[in-house]
Amino acid sequence: MKYYALIVNDSGAIELIDYKYSGNNKLSVCKMYDDSDYNSLNDILHSVGEHILSPRTLKIIQKFNLKEYQWSPAKVVRKEKLFNFIKINKSYDYYNLQDTSGISSECYDWIDFEKSEVYAIDNLNKQIKIKSHNHTLDLINENKSQSSRIFDFKAEVIAFGNKFDSDVDMFNIPFYSWATYISQRMKNKLEESHITDIQFAEHKNQIGKMWKDSFPTIKFLRN
Repeated sequence: MKYYALIVNDSGAIELIDYKYSGNNKLSVCKMYDDSDYNSLNDILHSVGEHILSPRTLKIIQKFNLKEYQWSPAKVVRKEKLFNFIKINKSYDYYNLQDTSGISSECYDWIDFEKSEVYAIDNLNKQIKIKSHNHTLDLINENKSQSSRIFDFKAEVIAFGNKFDSDVDMFNIPFYSWATYISQRMKNKLEESHITDIQFAEHKNQIGKMWKDSFPTIKFLRN
């Protein structure tokens, strides 16, 4: 099986998201950077932790197996030149696709921690191998306590074991990687549909030097 890290270029980037609620309905108001290098209305807009999608992109992605995502309407607000130096705000309909995997534990059950390389490093530079996701949570709770030990975390290799759901087309693994991973099936469809200004990384060395440490190598223990 093959999965790729989805890389969204920042030629169209969100600076700030404000959430407005009406009853149970949520609207994400997404302000773009006021800079021509970063405010193209791409099909997927660069945003930390959320996926701001054009209507046609959402329609494509909804056809795939998205187990742990929820979508809601979004308004993308961009400053556009009216004439000379006068600019006005124009808004565009998009959607916010949010990862909910951090709420459940299923994605962590996929990980074989024994065969992964995930570590906690304390303030004395002692390295501890992480044995489970609960182990990670215990150390995070210790960080929040009055303990004199403070831990940083690094994930170098994530190994997915027999519990991995190979039918899933898009997933995240919060705490261990910044990446959104997509299946070969989804990658093919996004390419066929000419979704704008995105890239796909199969290997860590295909990711920019600045971000490499936030993207572990992933491997699958079964075919």
